[in-house]
Amino acid sequence: MEYAVGENVVHPAHGAGTIVDIQEHEIIEGLTRYYVIEFDVNNLTVSVPVRRTKQIGLRAVMTEEKFIQVINTLSKRPKQLPKDYKERRALLAGLIQSGLPLKVAEALRELVWRREDKHLTVADSRMLDQARTMLVHEMALATDTDLPVIEAAIDDALTEAVAKCMAAAAAEKTH
Repeated sequence: MEYAVGENVVHPAHGAGTIVDIQEHEIIEGLTRYYVIEFDVNNLTVSVPVRRTKQIGLRAVMTEEKFIQVINTLSKRPKQLPKDYKERRALLAGLIQSGLPLKVAEALRELVWRREDKHLTVADSRMLDQARTMLVHEMALATDTDLPVIEAAIDDALTEAVAKCMAAAAAEKTH
């Protein structure tokens, strides 16, 4: 897929950013075009070869429909995570590293519930922060909304998910 200067895109490793330039560089294989992408979240600028965007996983920001699906995913009752630390960490890291909004939302929801139910390791806390940052910035770009508004929407959805889990746990204790 071809992108233009000014378009918002998502890089699986760096999150949401904006294409600020398209440059051509002479390399061994000949002239190569690059998207120059700025990421506000970490003041980073990355050049991505145009011909490798699909391989890298560069994609357009989510649609409004996907935004609604993300909020719905965040508000669903969390799933049971593997008890084994290594399995759990690999599962959650895989979801986040996919860069796909619904998978990142799922990982964020699971980590928030784990934080409420038990405790998070330092590594889990970092993953939670990474997932949250990725979602907040992409959702803000997708809807042209200020970050605090998006953060509040995410928090509301996650609060709903935690409440569902707590209600289910309370119901299990009474039976």
